[in-house]
Amino acid sequence: MASHRITTHTDMRREDALARYVSDLAAELRGPRRRREAILAELGDGLDQATKDRVASGLPADQAAEAAITQFGSAHAVAEAFAGELTTAYARRTIGCFIATGPLVGIWWLLLLHPSPWRTGLIALLAAIPVIPLIIIAIATAGGTLATTGRLMRWLPETGPRRALAAATAIAMLCLIIDLTMITMIMVSGAPTRPLMIIAVAASLTRIVCSITTLRHASLMRVS
Repeated sequence: MASHRITTHTDMRREDALARYVSDLAAELRGPRRRREAILAELGDGLDQATKDRVASGLPADQAAEAAITQFGSAHAVAEAFAGELTTAYARRTIGCFIATGPLVGIWWLLLLHPSPWRTGLIALLAAIPVIPLIIIAIATAGGTLATTGRLMRWLPETGPRRALAAATAIAMLCLIIDLTMITMIMVSGAPTRPLMIIAVAASLTRIVCSITTLRHASLMRVS
């Protein structure tokens, strides 16, 4: 009976040590939730197996857990090892979101301003929507970053995590400038309030919040 209590106690200490390590690691990781969960699950399985191997070799459960943790390294060091992967994943997801939502915002402004470049010319189009060059830069940056961080990087130069994060940050900043510019233009134009105007402004305000959130999250990312 006493032996059983000792065994149960050491098992609990082992579980506590492993759970504490995984919890510390979870607090250190920064990036998309699903990718973090996959990393934590993989590391948790590896720790458990490493602990079992040491128990099978004769170590008590609690000492086996500590030995496995020592082998894996500190939570901070492990988080640093995964920083690049998580940063790139975050940048790709963020850029993908801006690409997907861009047309949903832009369509309302096009319907509101209804420019006709084939009638009035390019200069008139730029006068109506002066942020077009910024939109082109944002699209080019997004496309280039996605291409050089995904499957195409087998044929193209790879973009590292730091540059991928910088690209995502730049796109968020460009979108912020674009939306603020469009809202300011429509407000100072003196145009009467219409349902389309309300929808367009609301869409831009929503993306402004997303852009600010992206900039804040990007500043917290750990870049290796």
